Amino acid sequence: MTFERLHLTGPDGRPYVLGERIEVHDRSALIGRVQSVTPSPGGDAVRIENFVSTDAADFRAKALPKLVLAEVVTFIAERYPSIHAIGIELSRDIEGFEGRQATLASARAEILQSIGTANVQVTPKPHAGQAGHFAVTGVWHYDEASIAALSAVLRTQREAYRERQAAEEAAAATPRPTLRQLLRRDR
Repeated sequence: MTFERLHLTGPDGRPYVLGERIEVHDRSALIGRVQSVTPSPGGDAVRIENFVSTDAADFRAKALPKLVLAEVVTFIAERYPSIHAIGIELSRDIEGFEGRQATLASARAEILQSIGTANVQVTPKPHAGQAGHFAVTGVWHYDEASIAALSAVLRTQREAYRERQAAEEAAAATPRPTLRQLLRRDR
């Protein structure tokens, strides 16, 4: 899968083989991984979990979680036509959400529902030393309604991504005033 700058590969940038972790790149930078991709014994389903971003704050700031999840589901669905169901678990701790785990779980449930995931459940997941840790799970089925929801999210998230990238590039291209110019303005 290639979308502008985002692309998905197997470990170390190699071509992807089902069952290996999925790496998500923004141009040449690794921005995240799906650590666990487990195909079912019958080969008609897969479970994805253990999403890890390389820089959680930057990842959230760029509003990438929904786009990346949609891209991963699309990547698997398009690449493996025998797979009719993708089980998804979002349960990783995110630094900075201490005391707000329920808010995080709610946001994750909304993301899953937005791409057409069925049977979304939020369940407590006991975690050593932390109260309020939740796992958000669901199953994305390859059907007309789920494909329509996923396509709509991809369109809007890709457009938002393009707009953010264009704004970042424009800001980087704008020359910064020199100290002398700033001092002249103050006179």
